[in-house]
Amino acid sequence: MKKNKLTRFLALAMVVILLALYAVTMVFAVQKNENAQAMFRASLACTFILPVLLYIILLVAKLLAPKKSQAVDAIIFDMGKVLLDFPWETCAEKMNVSPECRRVLEEKILHNPELWKKFDLNNKSYEQIMDEFAAVDPRYDKEIRELVDHVDEVIKPFPYTEAWLRELKRHGYKLYWLSNWSQVTYERIKERGILDFMKYMDGGIWSFEVHLAKPDGRIFRLLADRYHLNKGRSIFIDDSEANVRAAQKEGFAAIHFTSFEDARAKLEDAGVVV
Repeated sequence: MKKNKLTRFLALAMVVILLALYAVTMVFAVQKNENAQAMFRASLACTFILPVLLYIILLVAKLLAPKKSQAVDAIIFDMGKVLLDFPWETCAEKMNVSPECRRVLEEKILHNPELWKKFDLNNKSYEQIMDEFAAVDPRYDKEIRELVDHVDEVIKPFPYTEAWLRELKRHGYKLYWLSNWSQVTYERIKERGILDFMKYMDGGIWSFEVHLAKPDGRIFRLLADRYHLNKGRSIFIDDSEANVRAAQKEGFAAIHFTSFEDARAKLEDAGVVV
């Protein structure tokens, strides 16, 4: 779109200049001005020179413009473990609790995907889900609540996150997020500026907004419908193999994220300019 506008502007400018030159030539000729012949030669020369100059300008602009893959339009990111470092496994280690309590926190709380999924789906209040966490082992009610309530404090962007998105955006790709996330965690990290890198993104879906969570195929379809994505020209990146399989089942190309370097190489293999 920007290129078309530039082409039209330059073409219009060229026409205006030529018309002005010919108008001045005619005025000089009518007045029998001694410069009329020189103006006529200048007008004739510009008739050939200006189109050539326009072509050269557009050619240089095309060569200098960032290029993107002919096969990929959009890249969709999971957040946790892909763009955001979320070492929640270490949260219990920082708490001054007994070895038995730490074992409970690590095994029954941090590694309890069903309860965390309730946070992500946002079908119950924060207090209700917190009560369900605490009920896992009432002996450690206080410790469980403290852990769950402060787990967001370890979240931060990876060193590569902002530069990666900025570069992909510079090359012309549409960037989106699709992430299982709780509303409370989202609000807290946004307030701390943790999500400032999202300025490079064109949109996305948090699970808490739509009460759907990956690997449910409906959330992938919702993303595609909301942003009019061509699934065959979109690549989804997630650290969960189950989510990657779900994306592929819905028609997206997908990359299982294991490291930044690996994901970048796989994007390049898919034709993405990285």
